[in-house]
Amino acid sequence: MAYNRFTRRQFLGTAGATTTLGVAGCLGGSGGDNGETIRYLSDRGDSSDVVDDIIAEFEEEYDYTVEVTYTSRGTSTDEELSQMLAAGDPPDLVFDTSADAYRYQRDGDLAPVTEAVQDVGLPDPVNVDGDSYFAPTMVEPLMGWYRSDLYEENPTTFETWQSEAQRLSEEEDIDGFVVPTGGTNHADTFTTQHLWQNDVEIYGGPSDDIEVTIDQGDNRERAEEAYAWLQSMNEYAPNGSGWEWGDGTQALQQENAAALMSVGGLPILTIRENRPDLVENLAPTAYPIPDGNGQDEWWAYMEGHVVRNDGEATEGAQEFARFFSESDRFFDFVLSAPLFQWPPTEELMNDDRMSENEILAEHQDAVDLVRDNWDAFTTVLATGDEGAPNIVAADAYSNQLLGQSAEQMIVGGQSPAETVDWIAEELRGLQEE
Repeated sequence: MAYNRFTRRQFLGTAGATTTLGVAGCLGGSGGDNGETIRYLSDRGDSSDVVDDIIAEFEEEYDYTVEVTYTSRGTSTDEELSQMLAAGDPPDLVFDTSADAYRYQRDGDLAPVTEAVQDVGLPDPVNVDGDSYFAPTMVEPLMGWYRSDLYEENPTTFETWQSEAQRLSEEEDIDGFVVPTGGTNHADTFTTQHLWQNDVEIYGGPSDDIEVTIDQGDNRERAEEAYAWLQSMNEYAPNGSGWEWGDGTQALQQENAAALMSVGGLPILTIRENRPDLVENLAPTAYPIPDGNGQDEWWAYMEGHVVRNDGEATEGAQEFARFFSESDRFFDFVLSAPLFQWPPTEELMNDDRMSENEILAEHQDAVDLVRDNWDAFTTVLATGDEGAPNIVAADAYSNQLLGQSAEQMIVGGQSPAETVDWIAEELRGLQEE
């Protein structure tokens, strides 16, 4: 957890400095640990109004005070958490990803949130021996955006994307695509998804015996093909070394690039504030696939609550994790960043409040893309056999090794074959730690 990463969540932005908020809870309700304070670390400062309302509701009903720390701009949850742990003052509750939750559970740092998951009917990606250790509140599927006024149609395939990106770069004086590389969240998810698009099985085996298979059999050939395609697309892309989500969005907004792959409607939420004239020319798309392939695995981040077992109000944090998902304001929280945040279940996706949201109604094509591909959504954590949790994948994501593999090739000059060898060795190195 000492690894510093600049995540997609920081790009949304939160308060200019770390903000600690807490309202004294009303005594009474269902009781608790004698008015103890629940320390809550969250990077959802962009949704703080709704979160604060949910906290106020909780404090009226339970005998706890919730003190929330919103991570500051430019500071990751990992960084903030590391500082709190170093100071001997751990939070009770953390808003994080399912992959991070599995790492924490592996390290023995989490208390279960089984009732908050199984009793509420939420997805259960971090289930260990029947107990749940992660309560999801949203999914954030990857999604591309392209200039529909420049691209003649949605390219969809590896082959058409390449020919169209080349045409735009040569005829329209604009780079056709964004290829991020390096140790960033953007580059890591981007590279992983493109491997998935070519049916590369990076891993195999059950949770207790994960194997690295990216360089084995047909996977090697497919991985080399995917890396070779990225290498060719980079000829029609700006220099994306070290780029995070915001850098790609800026390239699109400033008309330096005609298409990028991002997280949901994150680019739209930014560009509509600065270049509303450009938004009407942006259309959503899935990641490119080779001609003849289907959309089998679609990376969808899953974020939510974990309860640490080394705080002072563990039981209160478990109560709050359940209360949050059952709150009347839960849907308001999900829709506080429409197009970027989506409900955690398909049932909630079909809730009337989705169709009533103004921004979603303006981008029905993006809503349809999400609904039509819901069954393909998965997380990088669920990459063991039959979707079993994969600790090697969680650690690789934490260290952003797949993004670094693209950097080795595009910046370091390795061939696609050498890149496959490099990433296979790095992933196996995680197994030895």
